[in-house]
Amino acid sequence: MPDHATYIRGAAAATALGGTVRENCDALIEGRTAFSEPAHFDAKGRKLGVDHELDGGSGSRAFRLLAKLRDVLDFAIPSGTRLFVATTVGAIDLLERGGETDTAQEFLKQAERVFGLPGGVLVSAACASGQTAVALAMRQIEHGDICHALVVGGDVASEFVTEGFAALGAFSKSVCRPYDAARDGLTLGEAAGALLLSGEPGGAGRISGAAENGDAAHITSPDLTGAMLAEACRAALGGETPAGVVGHGTGTIYNDQAEIAALGTLFPDAPPPLFSLKGNIGHTLGATGVLQIALGLELARRGVMPPQANLRTPMPGANVAAHPRKLSGSKLLSLNVGFGGLNSAAVLEAL
Repeated sequence: MPDHATYIRGAAAATALGGTVRENCDALIEGRTAFSEPAHFDAKGRKLGVDHELDGGSGSRAFRLLAKLRDVLDFAIPSGTRLFVATTVGAIDLLERGGETDTAQEFLKQAERVFGLPGGVLVSAACASGQTAVALAMRQIEHGDICHALVVGGDVASEFVTEGFAALGAFSKSVCRPYDAARDGLTLGEAAGALLLSGEPGGAGRISGAAENGDAAHITSPDLTGAMLAEACRAALGGETPAGVVGHGTGTIYNDQAEIAALGTLFPDAPPPLFSLKGNIGHTLGATGVLQIALGLELARRGVMPPQANLRTPMPGANVAAHPRKLSGSKLLSLNVGFGGLNSAAVLEAL
């Protein structure tokens, strides 16, 4: 056991599949997906992982997402907890309406109000924002700067981001198929997740290691050799072999290729079972790294790896399956990557 494990005292998830961690994991194991056309903007026929409970109402959709997450928390937030907020674009609809504002900062300010935790820390590290925020909170706990941290990750479906990824040619023509030989792009989604981290033992699990680096191979594309991602994984694992991997798995040609290359480097003989939740709810940007840990912990507790949604034919080297699989242990490796060559790896364990 590491000397400085960070314990997970609580976890929450609000996605298009469900409003609790349990509901989401039930849906993942059953292979359900949550893709539909958004009602709040014209997606030009594209289907996204839209949470229609956020439709309507006043103010920012992102603010309603934070309120929904607060309402599903089933744990108390200890006094003195520091807030860490992960997002890519935050309350982007404020900008879409013609306002001149820092949308990520507005998201942070609203999170501070919603959770009653002033003095929060904003982490906006592209699609790696979630686990980057978790790693930052862990370091502050391990260094004794804080005792507890609430890490919140969230992003909403927006016209701005949808058209941006479409302009890059990154959107799937149908629906994303992570780690599939015929994958053709991502599908966006919206969700929020929360983790209550502590240096005090207790709770349902712990994070025994986390590491980050940057390969800077391209402004958007990863290093296809996966070399630096493999290094981050190796540092986080500390010599351990996980029972499974919750991958970033966007369903794009290059992202999935880089991940499989990294896992092939780490586990040349027998890569662990692999799964990406983006086949079920889409790419939720700043939420995805937080959700991978929150939902991964419950999956590790149940000892099951969900089927890979939308899978037809696994790409070479990908240990994915279209049916649930039993896990051989309680430790999972979670991968989170982002534009600019950002790589993040974390090891979580159910207790």
